[in-house]
Amino acid sequence: MTDVQATEHEPALKHILRVAMRWKLLAAFAGVFTIIFVFIAVYVVQFSANNAQKRLVDELSTTAIGGSSTIDASQFVDLITTVPAVPDSKNEFGFGYPASQLYKDQAKALVNINRISGEALTYTYFKDPKDGKLYAAASSGYYLKPQIGYTYKVPIYKTSSEETNRLMLAGLTTSTEQPAYSDGYGSWISRYVPIVDANGKSVGGFGVDYPLTYVDQVRSDVQKSLYPVLIVTYLVLLGLVLLVSTSLVRPLKRLTAATKRVADGEYDLDVRGIVRTRFPDEMFELADSFALMAKKVGARERSLTQEVQRLKVEIDQSRREEAVSQITDNDDFAALAVKAQEMRKRMREGLGKE
Repeated sequence: MTDVQATEHEPALKHILRVAMRWKLLAAFAGVFTIIFVFIAVYVVQFSANNAQKRLVDELSTTAIGGSSTIDASQFVDLITTVPAVPDSKNEFGFGYPASQLYKDQAKALVNINRISGEALTYTYFKDPKDGKLYAAASSGYYLKPQIGYTYKVPIYKTSSEETNRLMLAGLTTSTEQPAYSDGYGSWISRYVPIVDANGKSVGGFGVDYPLTYVDQVRSDVQKSLYPVLIVTYLVLLGLVLLVSTSLVRPLKRLTAATKRVADGEYDLDVRGIVRTRFPDEMFELADSFALMAKKVGARERSLTQEVQRLKVEIDQSRREEAVSQITDNDDFAALAVKAQEMRKRMREGLGKE
């Protein structure tokens, strides 16, 4: 029954997909390397982006605090108290820029700050004591082409979110940071600081918006530099794994071929010599075990052969004895033997008379 079951299972085993050990090793290491390299890539890119944003926040704070101190507070007060708002139907919020020299001077001062800070957009704003709402004053965007940023005396609540309004209001009394956020013009980080007069009284606020395109650029530059290095390193490591796995599997393949020869009866084969190495390892120990097994199997087979031959002789002798016994135990043979004995007796008696 066992032989039948084994025979039934053999065809099924032949149809099982065979995957070489070196490819299994390569797949295993590829999986490990992939996890490690993805982690490294994500960590390095994120670390670089966070550092870039941290530098940006520090620079933003320096620009805001330093820039607010350069604003002429008395000129700022004259601007917001003497220059009226300018309606502009072409503007989406209904306000435009005044032709006042006071405004141009204030905007020019903001542009000078921009030149120091790079891509930052600077502006001033104030709180109307009548309605308690925030309004924009001057903007460096006035001198940009195209003009961008807050227009003069546009209500802040119309152009910005409630959170931005709250933080800008806090910026009238203390330096306030607004973390990364997005609006219709892009993604930014901002800081708001008070503008104080000669008496230390806050007369308005100074805002700096810095685009996060710098952080995105840093992230992109790191990715362009890092990814090719990681990919090349990844491929080189996989190549090395393939070479090493091939060198490890090669003696195993030779050992497999040797075991087939042993299975065919070549018990005196030098299995150890097939995987001989200067520094014995597990493969050599396996070959040594196979050699010992082959020696014992050979000795056992010779012993069994001799035993079979001995048993064959005994069986043949037993069969001959059984055949003779069958003949001698036969009744006819016994009667014939009696007659032969009587004949010999008569012959002796006849010879005696003569």
